[in-house]
Amino acid sequence: MVASIKLGAPIGTSLESLVKGFVLTKQTEGKSLRTLEYYRDNLRRFLWYARERGWTDDARLLTEWEIREFLGYVSAETQRWGREGNGAETSYHKVSHSTLRHYFVVLSCFFNWVVREGFLEQNPMGGIKVAKPKPKVITPYDTEEIRRMLAVCDYDYNHNAKFLGSRNQAMILVLLDTGVRLSELLGIRLGDINNTKGHIKVLGKGGKERIVRVGKTTQKALWRYLTYRSQNDRQELWLTEEGMPLTITGVQSLIKRLKKRAGIESDGSVHRFRHTFAVNFLRVDRNVFNLQYLLGHSGLDMVRRYTAALGMEDALEAHTKASPADALGLK
Repeated sequence: MVASIKLGAPIGTSLESLVKGFVLTKQTEGKSLRTLEYYRDNLRRFLWYARERGWTDDARLLTEWEIREFLGYVSAETQRWGREGNGAETSYHKVSHSTLRHYFVVLSCFFNWVVREGFLEQNPMGGIKVAKPKPKVITPYDTEEIRRMLAVCDYDYNHNAKFLGSRNQAMILVLLDTGVRLSELLGIRLGDINNTKGHIKVLGKGGKERIVRVGKTTQKALWRYLTYRSQNDRQELWLTEEGMPLTITGVQSLIKRLKKRAGIESDGSVHRFRHTFAVNFLRVDRNVFNLQYLLGHSGLDMVRRYTAALGMEDALEAHTKASPADALGLK
């Protein structure tokens, strides 16, 4: 049942005040800017929904069923967050179970913190469960798909779009050569690049730094991009034509456009380059600890999934030579 009476809440138990306090706490814990944005954006949408439904701002009066209603809205509604976007991107697509799980995890983390801080005696999410999504089969880009995307970049470069062509080509090659996450890619600054050695410093999850390497082909692509990149005061590596830092949405959109122009209809976007790097790295070096370091994983669970994906590909390839039906020689 949705609360219909708006009550003035003491500032200590005001939902909006608690969200601010939670984000500040995560900031003092040293969480990365990307992580802070992740918490802030998800909770901002929760607050928007609470206002739209006329809920009380007093966290003490919030019920489990109201949170269930919000998660149901996220799961089922295809036009979320209002027509104007309420400070976030308006969405017109049904979310995946993985996205729903993200909202559940953020809200759980938030209300656990509220209880630990003594603002609530009980967590209103105590009885709510959202199962972890089942792992999907990992499908890297194949060589032909990569070549076709790079061909589009070359076309742009040779047809009076040298900045865009060189930038997009360099970006694809860095993603392919390092397997960095999108947030890590956009966090690269000019001072993080040692193009002589082919080393790039990236900031991973939990604010952990690591060094990744790119080969000669990617080094040359980066050098070419930097010759056309705006020479302004921005330290971010990846810029727009207007000289502003590229955003997550911007990179996702440009990869989507490149795939469309290249005639690539397979699923997946930026993160699929990470899968491509991992599987191809394991073809050459089966040392899972090397891959774990390069990808910035704290454990081996995800690395084992890449190992399984490589095994699946090798098995399917072997089947082309060992098909019992083909061996019959029927025509």
